[in-house]
Amino acid sequence: MMISFFLEHIGQVFSKEQLYQQIWGDWEVDDNTIMVHIRHLREKLSAPTGNSDFIKTVWGVGYKVEE
Repeated sequence: MMISFFLEHIGQVFSKEQLYQQIWGDWEVDDNTIMVHIRHLREKLSAPTGNSDFIKTVWGVGYKVEE
């Protein structure tokens, strides 16, 4: 679900709060939920290529996917 959201918004930076709202809506989630999901996505996406730069961290702002 998170990867499809990122792919629909390539190049846009999203804060953790924005990701919570867009992906989980009103669910109560732990602060580490986003970081854990990002880490898992990076691991899965880097497995075939060895490149983990697909999802970028924009320090102090959030996360984005680049082309």
